[in-house]
Amino acid sequence: MDQCDNGSMNQSPSRPTWAEIDLAALAHNLRVIRDHVGDEVKILAAVKANAYGHGAIECARRLESEGVDWFGVALPEEGVELRNAGIMRPILCLGGFWSGQEAALLHQKLTPVVYRLDMIESLDCVARNASVVADVHLKIDTGMGRLGVRADEVSAFCDALTRLQNIRVDGLMTHLAAADDESKEEFTDRQLNEFDQAVAIFRQRGFSPTFIHAANSAATFAKRRAADNLVRPGGSLYGFTRDVFPGNIDAPQLRPVMSLHSTLPIGYDDGYRRALSNRARVIIRGQFSPVVGRVSMDLTLIDVTDVAGVSLDDEVILLGCDKDLSITAEEFGELAGTISYEITCGISGRVPRIYKHENTR
Repeated sequence: MDQCDNGSMNQSPSRPTWAEIDLAALAHNLRVIRDHVGDEVKILAAVKANAYGHGAIECARRLESEGVDWFGVALPEEGVELRNAGIMRPILCLGGFWSGQEAALLHQKLTPVVYRLDMIESLDCVARNASVVADVHLKIDTGMGRLGVRADEVSAFCDALTRLQNIRVDGLMTHLAAADDESKEEFTDRQLNEFDQAVAIFRQRGFSPTFIHAANSAATFAKRRAADNLVRPGGSLYGFTRDVFPGNIDAPQLRPVMSLHSTLPIGYDDGYRRALSNRARVIIRGQFSPVVGRVSMDLTLIDVTDVAGVSLDDEVILLGCDKDLSITAEEFGELAGTISYEITCGISGRVPRIYKHENTR
């Protein structure tokens, strides 16, 4: 009889490259945030960009089971994906929406962030035809300079909104541009002051938004505000610290959620950046080894000269930890001239995600 494993003829084994997503670590990070902000403040978990590369559906399912209050996505399409997967919590579309997506927002119960009068008018029209009132969160641009109603145009904007009978401004928000940089604290404080003034104008004009929110991960821990009742953590949920929090606060005890493993059939098409060539290190057999040569599209080489007992199929940790050795997304980002967010977002779809569900409480 042939000594080969006949069963292999009917299987399609995967390339030995994968990312592990520790959902227990994700739950731990949510609890750290909850303990910090208290039960009176709602938590919106940012799961946009496929949960920063970690897998939006699986992460949202775990976070929902842990009692998170809201989810934040960038696009209505991302919100629809979560709804189709059975996610029931409120979903905020942080990037707004495009013409033609109004009906989907109403049907899927997605709340858009709005910042232009024309988009609000289009939603009002569709909501009126459907005999419903659409909730929105209005974004104030206090200095990010990207999306939002300019602070000096808030009064006129309020006047225009009063004409729309099928829109309810259920939230007011802003986006802090530099809350992670302690040297920009004065600028952040100016942003928050402008936001408070805008909120006051809306209330003077008779609006009663349920939610007031400005805090990303950095501001959640660095800027406690009694006036705000919702925070929007992103990077902190996934265990990022060094390039998330300002240096003048103690970083919370968060756990990295993603680790990356291979026997080295991995390259820049997988998200292992070419900029790591001759610069990065990996963990193999309990010790660091350097990346040598250029990271190619599909393969990476390491120097194992000093690794005793090394063999062809040894598992290599490219991102993650082994006992007291650790390679973080922040380290990757620094070597590649970017940030941790881009590193995990960039791990491509051809790298399978393996989800660890065990609870570490």
